[in-house]
Amino acid sequence: MKIVSWNCHYGFDGKKPEIINKYNADILVIPECREIDMDIEGSGYGKEQRDWYGDHKEAMDLPDNVKAKRDLGIGVFWKDGIHIDQLQIWKDDLRHNSNFRYLVPYKVEGDFESFTLIAVWTKNKTDAGDPLDYIQKAHAAVDHYKSIGLLDGRVVLIGDFNSNSIWDEYYRKEWSHSAFVEKLEKMGIKDCSSGETCGTYYYYRKEQDNYVTDDYCFASAQMGKPVDFTVPCLDEWELNENGVKRWHGSDHCPISVEFK
Repeated sequence: MKIVSWNCHYGFDGKKPEIINKYNADILVIPECREIDMDIEGSGYGKEQRDWYGDHKEAMDLPDNVKAKRDLGIGVFWKDGIHIDQLQIWKDDLRHNSNFRYLVPYKVEGDFESFTLIAVWTKNKTDAGDPLDYIQKAHAAVDHYKSIGLLDGRVVLIGDFNSNSIWDEYYRKEWSHSAFVEKLEKMGIKDCSSGETCGTYYYYRKEQDNYVTDDYCFASAQMGKPVDFTVPCLDEWELNENGVKRWHGSDHCPISVEFK
């Protein structure tokens, strides 16, 4: 079972599906995917093997003629033999009332032991009424999901967490990235990277070659130790026409995790 996540940067279009297809993912999680990307050919996944969630806040203040092009959310794609569905608790309630927006829970079933997949894209504060920022949203989601038993058993959290311990100082200790990792570890849910040091995000507001890891996969012990975890090497980053580094059009690299 190979699960790949890639923040594709403002839409899963153009050559991006073709580029990511080389990883041959059984499950593909795409933050910053658009609803219109669900109709794009060439992804390698059938029309019935795709799901998209977005709350439409990304584009709510934009003119109607550009809304669809900037209406970002999370796309999930899967292969034949796998069935994935948003959990009913999300459909019924959480997407409307949560503080965390994009930590979307799915049930994954097939000819294997079923598990819960939480597709992650943490966001900054949406408006003045939004109390939480980035990793705080992940904390809120994990706290809630733990309280309802969703994190018991086989569970995988994967995606763009927009977080790293280098930014701990911007949050109260209990809301920091380090505290988040520790919180998951106490539940038996651990980082799958096993010390992988290759950065996943090019922090373009800083000096050149400033890479950090802020895309992660965390998995419960019941999933078993990953047999493989990879991130494309730094030499795959490219300069675009504006002199800004990108990985095939995105400021994020994909991460690929394989379970037995």
